[in-house]
Amino acid sequence: MAMNFKIFNDDELLSIYTGDILRKQVHNNPESILALELNKDLDWTYEKFAGEVTQHPADFSQVYIATVNSNGDADIFNHLDIPKNQLKTRGTSEQLSSILGGKKQVNLALLNIGANGGVGYSGSGDDELLFAARELILVAAGEDKAKAVRDLYDAAENGSEAFSKVKQHRMVTVVLDSAAASRLDPDIAEYYTSEFA
Repeated sequence: MAMNFKIFNDDELLSIYTGDILRKQVHNNPESILALELNKDLDWTYEKFAGEVTQHPADFSQVYIATVNSNGDADIFNHLDIPKNQLKTRGTSEQLSSILGGKKQVNLALLNIGANGGVGYSGSGDDELLFAARELILVAAGEDKAKAVRDLYDAAENGSEAFSKVKQHRMVTVVLDSAAASRLDPDIAEYYTSEFA
């Protein structure tokens, strides 16, 4: 397991950081396959991503984006110069499967941690496609996510539930604001604040 926490003072700094990660992923690997959760909590992150791309252009000609769920605004992705057939916004595991074709792997999956501890597809979905991504980024903002963040931190590494699968992954970054990190032990939260992480 290689799970790293990044804690920021507020969700604006969190969104800037996460949007920059997405832009750098595309810049560093212009053949990326991204699985991005549509969630109102992540709308600001995607706005920052589009803004970063405007300031630092990236080549989207071979990038695929498949959305996960449909609880946010997919229109922001229309501001990217990505071919329409490479942007799948229905939010289903079937769309992601069609991109992967059984041969490829998601390069980066960006998922929201729900207040109820949910992560990945809501309802029935093939989360294994997401958890098999080369890199996972989980985002949580707000005090209502604090219990779920603590549950993730305390999850057993050998279990079968979603948080255990996350902890079994080889490369996970959990991006939090200070409210979402409020139930972590103070020394843990201090260690992972953006000043030191």
